[in-house]
Amino acid sequence: MIHRKGIAAAAATLALGTGLAIGAPAQAAPNAPAAGWHLLWSDSTHEAQSYWPTPDFVPDVNNLEVNFGCYGHDGATIKAQIVRTRDKHVVKTAGVNEGYCNNGQQYRLDVAEKLRAGEAYYLRLTIHGKKHTMYAKAWTYHY
Repeated sequence: MIHRKGIAAAAATLALGTGLAIGAPAQAAPNAPAAGWHLLWSDSTHEAQSYWPTPDFVPDVNNLEVNFGCYGHDGATIKAQIVRTRDKHVVKTAGVNEGYCNNGQQYRLDVAEKLRAGEAYYLRLTIHGKKHTMYAKAWTYHY
């Protein structure tokens, strides 16, 4: 009986010594992003345009927010569309009547549920009226 307990104790010591801890809690991934908003992509046009398709970006989660705007103050409006690159499907639209070019005023377009993590998207910005310089930023939210 004592001999069996000694073998069990030796096996447990060996397992712990080699890193095979029994019932050890799982550790978080070392590169997991912190909870909150993370800038995924940011850019601006460097000349006045009436249409600007941004470069593709690939969110790593389903929650995406896009901030966009244009500079000027002459009644022109801006429209933003998040487009799936694969098939050019418009996922969501914002702007037009409420999105005026107002000296860089920022507008927001939130997307969740309709977005697939790991898939490429781009933002299509369109100015209705005189050409203006535009900017855009894409953010992802991690829980």
